[in-house]
Amino acid sequence: MSGKTPSARKASMSDVAELAGVSTMTVSNVINRPAVVSEATREKVHAAMRELRYRNNLVARSLRLAQPRQIAYVLPAQDSVGNQYMDAFVHDLAESCQAVDRNLTLVAERGADALLTACEDLYFGQSAAGFVISNLGPEDPRPVGLRKRGIPFAAYGRTAEAFASPWSWVEADAAQGIAMAVDHVADRGHRELAFVGANRAIVTMAQREIGYREACERRGLTGSLAPGRIVECGRDLETGVRAAAALLDSPEPPTAIVCVSDPLAAGAVITLQSRGLAPGADVAVTGYDDTTLTSFGTVGISSVRQPSAAIAAELVRLVIEQPDEPEHLLLPPALVERSSTAPKI
Repeated sequence: MSGKTPSARKASMSDVAELAGVSTMTVSNVINRPAVVSEATREKVHAAMRELRYRNNLVARSLRLAQPRQIAYVLPAQDSVGNQYMDAFVHDLAESCQAVDRNLTLVAERGADALLTACEDLYFGQSAAGFVISNLGPEDPRPVGLRKRGIPFAAYGRTAEAFASPWSWVEADAAQGIAMAVDHVADRGHRELAFVGANRAIVTMAQREIGYREACERRGLTGSLAPGRIVECGRDLETGVRAAAALLDSPEPPTAIVCVSDPLAAGAVITLQSRGLAPGADVAVTGYDDTTLTSFGTVGISSVRQPSAAIAAELVRLVIEQPDEPEHLLLPPALVERSSTAPKI
């Protein structure tokens, strides 16, 4: 016998059949029903399997199949105003699981103790190989509890420990994303900015405010850091309408509004249009997450796009590989420019 399969891929049953000069069905019979195959044929097939190291492939495959094929995602608490970005992220996570021959299963968010018990039951009951958690708070108890129990997981987002945390996490660089929005409107001549949607309860949202502050300081936009220019509020459309109205009615209204979400930005656009102002030409508006809200009506909203598919793929990899040393990954976002920041022609 001669000729091995290229080392770039593992040998298949068809490769064994071709090398042994028999059919694929015969190879299958040698493996699963050897009694129906003559001794001479069995010897030829076994010789081909040894040459191609096919038996080793079978052993590795059987070990893989013995492991749970499910990766569980802990759904965040239900959002009363909806979250288009996280809805799309779950789809990306499912695709990333399927790409590596895994399936995604969902676990409903609940109190920390009950959730950790549910995770224990799924993992030690061999129903899930590991977990993905998201929407982390600064002192979130979930990663600490999972690590203490020896349950594999990866976090979408960081806690206050950030790069010192002993577990792996992945997120888009939120500070960089908002800084890109600030630079974008500043490059178009805006000197008076406002930041809408400040919220320090979730670390990634706090990072967005940090990005705004640092970018304004770097660009010398001191007025954009004045009292009233950083607005703490929710991130829904109705809040965006009200927040933009309050900013426009202030003694020194901004000429650019940087929002932490697309619904807030859409609300700001509605307020501008209701007052006969042109988004972009009169007041620039940016959003975050690049959801379908960026293309409603006649105004396209410039928005920061997170690399959702890449984040999902990295999280799945980390759950499967369980690296000895934790990995902390900040992936770069991108700014998608639309008419809401277009200057006057």
